[in-house]
Amino acid sequence: MSDESKRTWLTHPGKPGVIYREHPTRKTARKPDRFWAIRHRAGGKRLVETLGWTSEGWTADMAHALLVELQHNVKLGLRPQTLKEKRELAAGAKAEAARQSALEGLKEITFGELAGFYREWAAANRRSGAGVARILDRHVLPELGEKRAADITPAAVNELKALLEAKRPERGRGQNDPDARLSPQTVLHCLKTVREVYNYALETPHPDMPERMLYAGKNPAILSRRGRGVRVPVSDARRLRILTDAEIAQLLAYEGQHKAFAAELRDMMLLSLDTGVRSGELIRLRREDVDTERGTLRILSGSDFGLTKSGRTRIVHAGYLFPEARDVLRRHARGDSPYLFPGRDGGVRDGTALGRAMNRIAETLGLNSGVTDPRNRVVWHTLRHTFATRMLESGVDIYTLKELLGHSSVAVTEGYLHLCDRAKREKALARLTLERAVTSRGHQ
Repeated sequence: MSDESKRTWLTHPGKPGVIYREHPTRKTARKPDRFWAIRHRAGGKRLVETLGWTSEGWTADMAHALLVELQHNVKLGLRPQTLKEKRELAAGAKAEAARQSALEGLKEITFGELAGFYREWAAANRRSGAGVARILDRHVLPELGEKRAADITPAAVNELKALLEAKRPERGRGQNDPDARLSPQTVLHCLKTVREVYNYALETPHPDMPERMLYAGKNPAILSRRGRGVRVPVSDARRLRILTDAEIAQLLAYEGQHKAFAAELRDMMLLSLDTGVRSGELIRLRREDVDTERGTLRILSGSDFGLTKSGRTRIVHAGYLFPEARDVLRRHARGDSPYLFPGRDGGVRDGTALGRAMNRIAETLGLNSGVTDPRNRVVWHTLRHTFATRMLESGVDIYTLKELLGHSSVAVTEGYLHLCDRAKREKALARLTLERAVTSRGHQ
């Protein structure tokens, strides 16, 4: 028996089944405040279901009308038959109405809202999260942000592409050149970001409706080189500059105004020339990943520390092109910081500072004097390109080089062949063709 059935209830005159009790002190409209309930049978049980106080809006007539409704449903076998069931049905109907409203809201979701979800995910899960935010804010959201995501078509993305191709750069060497425009590579990054926003939304449940994805339409930013959908901007961003022996000697002999910094920079350049590690991998090299006896470096995968672009851990050997690189490892293998080349606070060095330092040195040495094509400029990445080219020219096969460089596909490594000496390039291509033929026969 419930606690309510044990209480002393009074039956309202003329309304059997409508009961109440009075508050000992509180009054409303100069009368004792009454707490209303109904007494009835449902499912073979005698029930007392409480309603509320007169001060909360309940009246005898309201209680009686509810009681009549429930008794009528019991008689005809309809639902609801109890106040609890009626409240549950009402809550369910309210939740369903909210769900339908949310579904309608999903149809109206804007690209800017989808981009907000993707931006938050990218900031937590992608090394390029900050770059994604910059692309969205500078180039994409001003054009697409307010549009309904479902209304954006491939034609609209092509319009965005045309606007970007005509847009002047806001930063960099071209910002003061009235004829400069965003590079094809930048335009491509913008289009890929639009595509990624839609792909993320197609695969990610709505936080309030786990059974529904953020977006259920088609991705309008599918890129194509065959004229269907959004055309990929045509570009050749491959860097063309390879350092000569004389230029390498100039770089490694540079002392600058701060000799200690220049010496450390020299060691980093030498290790890059000798192993081909990326600048982001170089600044995050840990002493525990260096074997000075064997002269090896363990480059951790993206899943470990977000270092390698391919997401695979690899081992590289120092001293093949420049034997003195092993001395660099021994010099830097001991210290208080866990990093081989730490920043000022002992943590990870600022990667952009390496690029700026290389730009200053190249300008000081005149390595970029008279160079107008950005692909021919000496930048930090030129060290990696020089390593790759020299390894190919020394007879290293392209599959081994792929592993040394940490490329996800040999197709990426093939891009270095155009920089090789012609005769050596033809030999490398012949080896590649032969190995592919052998592999193909092995799978037949």
